[in-house]
Order: sequence, then C-alpha cells, then structure tokens
Amino acid sequence: MKQTFCSRPNSSLAFALLLLLVLVSGCIPSTQFTSSAGGCPTALVAGEKLLIGEAFGITPNRSYELYQMLDSQVKEAGIQPAYAVEQDMYLRVQGVKPETATDTSNLAKMQQMGYAYYLELAVGNQAAGLGYASVSAAEKREMQQYNVSPTQDNTKATVKFNLYSTQAKKLIYTLTTTTEISPVTLPKQDQANGHRGSTSVNLSSISMAVDKAFQKGTQKLFEDCKCCRE
Repeated sequence: MKQTFCSRPNSSLAFALLLLLVLVSGCIPSTQFTSSAGGCPTALVAGEKLLIGEAFGITPNRSYELYQMLDSQVKEAGIQPAYAVEQDMYLRVQGVKPETATDTSNLAKMQQMGYAYYLELAVGNQAAGLGYASVSAAEKREMQQYNVSPTQDNTKATVKFNLYSTQAKKLIYTLTTTTEISPVTLPKQDQANGHRGSTSVNLSSISMAVDKAFQKGTQKLFEDCKCCRE
C-alpha cells in the first residue's frame, strides 16, 4: 500500500508519531528496591510449598490478578504455590485464621499442613501521573529565571513482600519494590529568547505501575533468596 504522506513530513505528523511511540513504550519506568539488612537468610528449594496471602491495599479481584502473575513465576521456579483465598475453608478447618495468619500459632499450623513459607503482600504508595501538560517557551524562560523546576508528575506504586518461614515461625525477609513511570517530554515549536516550549505526556496507569513493581519484586525476591536449588 502506497503511503504518500512520507514524502511531506510536517510537525503534526511527527508529533502524532511521537505520541504513538509513547503509547507503545508505556513511558519511562524505573524501579527501586529496599530490603532487609543482611539479605535473605534462606534459599528457597524446588518442591517446597508456598502459601500466598491476599494482597492488602487493593481489591480482591486485583489481588487475584497479581496472584495469577505470581503463580506462573513460582511454578517455573519449581515451587508449589497456593492462594490463601482459595484455600480459605481448608485453612480454617485446620485452625488457621487468615486475619492473623502471620502469628506464631498460625505459622506452626501452616507448617503442619506442609507449607514451608507464607508470603504476605501489600500494595501502596499509589499515585497517578499527569496525563498531559504543556509549558510555553515564555513560561519555561520564567521558570529558569526564578530557578523554579517544572513538576514531575510520575505514575508510581509500591509493592511490599513479607516472607515468613513456618519452621522459624517468624518474618525472615522483607522486600519493598517501588516503580515510577515518568512522562515523556516532547519539544514544541514556539521559542522565546532561546527557550523552547514543551509538552509532557504520561499515558501510564497505576495498574501498569503495580504490575511492573510486582513483576520486578517477584524476580528480585527469588534472586535474593537464591531460588531454586535441588
């Protein structure tokens, strides 16, 4: 199919292509990790059973979506995952109370049921970045004149992983993963005294930031805890 517009590039077309690139790339993500001092004291072993609790800070449906993401990664590592929500009745019959799952008594009962670890998840620090912002050349010149920095409206989310050992009956490792997705800044045509205006576009969502933080955090958790060995 012949595309005649390629022979006559213009600013509108270029801007539209840049917007499409932003949409496809999902803006610019960055992830930071904070973990317990001393690192993970254990090595997850293939074949062990991991009970995964319902995530705090999000809806039950969203928590299940994250569990499904985690389920595939855990199985690939050779670990046997189980979702506490799906096991709720069985856990209660054995005396495990989900609302106090991390106390010593519950962890001991989990061990009797064959679970080597319990993973507690929490999602927080969620913020939606500005979808579209425009700064004129004159505004940019004034900001530089008065040493004012433009606001950086990032989309961000934090996922916290608390890993409990049922044998030790305590929390053994904590990992916090924060992902921020920055907007992409595109130059505008207007100029004033050497300054060019700009447009910032952030097409990311909180859901996207949560997914990236969760995926990166799961990978980091397995790396830190040397998952998995035979």
